[in-house]
Amino acid sequence: MSHAITTAVKRGRPRSEEKRRQIMAAAIELFTANGFEGTNVDDIAAAAGVSKQTVYSHFGCKETLFGLAISTKCKQSGIGSDDLDLDEPPERMLPEIARRFLQLITSPEATRVHAVCTGSAETHPELGRIYFEQGPLQTVEAVAGYLEAQDRAGALRVENPRHAAWQFLCMLKAEEQLRTQFNIGRMDQASLQAYVDDCVAMFLRAYQPA
Repeated sequence: MSHAITTAVKRGRPRSEEKRRQIMAAAIELFTANGFEGTNVDDIAAAAGVSKQTVYSHFGCKETLFGLAISTKCKQSGIGSDDLDLDEPPERMLPEIARRFLQLITSPEATRVHAVCTGSAETHPELGRIYFEQGPLQTVEAVAGYLEAQDRAGALRVENPRHAAWQFLCMLKAEEQLRTQFNIGRMDQASLQAYVDDCVAMFLRAYQPA
């Protein structure tokens, strides 16, 4: 490959990556604002400043883009597998996971996406699967990875990290998520913090080393 062609390829990659980021940012904004059915590829392309064909060339189809938008939004919350410090002791890391998780699931965007997926479960069951796999399941796997590391280090005793991750996250969301979904007012900060502290303490007692 000539120097000129090599240089062109290298220069082309950042532009392609930038277009991909623009498309993803537009998709996240439009999907969370208008839902899956209320958003079409033309809207996403226009918001991203690219052609419709460019969207398809990067992501293939609307469903794939929807799943990646959810996955990206979850990763931005700081609960991805690369975001959790495996060396941080559970007494400090679990409260931080709780804070990030509650911030994510009670955000207006997450509430709207959750409503879209549950409301379309019968007519578009694939949306529920995509949402589950790219959202909750990825979060559970990330927390399970952290718990597994703590088990190996002897800080906790967790025979089934995945089950423990589900237990911790489901215990956390409880009242606060329901209040957000039904738009009946969130818990005051002091009450929420007390509840989170109780959840973390209960979890640590349940999985403390023998």
